[in-house]
Amino acid sequence: MKPPTISAADAGSAATGDGIVLLPGRAAWLPATGTLLAADLHLGKAASFRRAGIPVPEGTAAADLDRLTRLLAERRARRLVVLGDLFHALGGMTAAVEGQFRDWRAGLTDVEVVLVVGNHDARLRHRLTALGLDAIVDRLVEPPFVFVHDPCAETVPEGGWVVGGHLHPRVTLRGPSGDRITERCFIAAAGRLVLPACGSFTGGGPLPPPADARVWMAGDDAVVEVTRLLELAARGQRS
Repeated sequence: MKPPTISAADAGSAATGDGIVLLPGRAAWLPATGTLLAADLHLGKAASFRRAGIPVPEGTAAADLDRLTRLLAERRARRLVVLGDLFHALGGMTAAVEGQFRDWRAGLTDVEVVLVVGNHDARLRHRLTALGLDAIVDRLVEPPFVFVHDPCAETVPEGGWVVGGHLHPRVTLRGPSGDRITERCFIAAAGRLVLPACGSFTGGGPLPPPADARVWMAGDDAVVEVTRLLELAARGQRS
């Protein structure tokens, strides 16, 4: 299945060629600049829980970094832009977690890595500067796009897009027999694109999309638009 693409035209502009491709694996791709976008990895979150005495499995950070490596290689990306919350908390930045990240970063010899600071990163900025990132910025403006952490806190440029994460959106579909499935999702509405949380060990809940939103379930193997299904379900609830 071909991954879906949204463009500046979807935001009300006549521009073309600025498409964002929504990828399986909870990331997005900008072909024009060779950029992979990912948000909310929250690396070290599991380590934070274990440090607090809460038994959770290890290996989530390694799995997420491996997934990013695969996506970067598949697209032959020149740049990775993390849209905030790369790490979860100071308590989770153990020597093992930091060493794992440094080794991963050192292996990306031909990829620039840029972090757009999220609310979790803001408290860790003094530690992040030593991890091999090429740039740490509060926002990244590359018309027609503005890349931020919280897309709801940024004004949408005329004819452009604000792209971010932060909200950890999920969507729930219900079948006629009462079965339901909840999955992470991409949401696009009114010039804003919200990416799903890329990290495996992240929370989130159903986020009611705006009335004019388009919604895509973000699976590991495919990205599927479910806007029409949500519209039909909403009509059924009102009738």
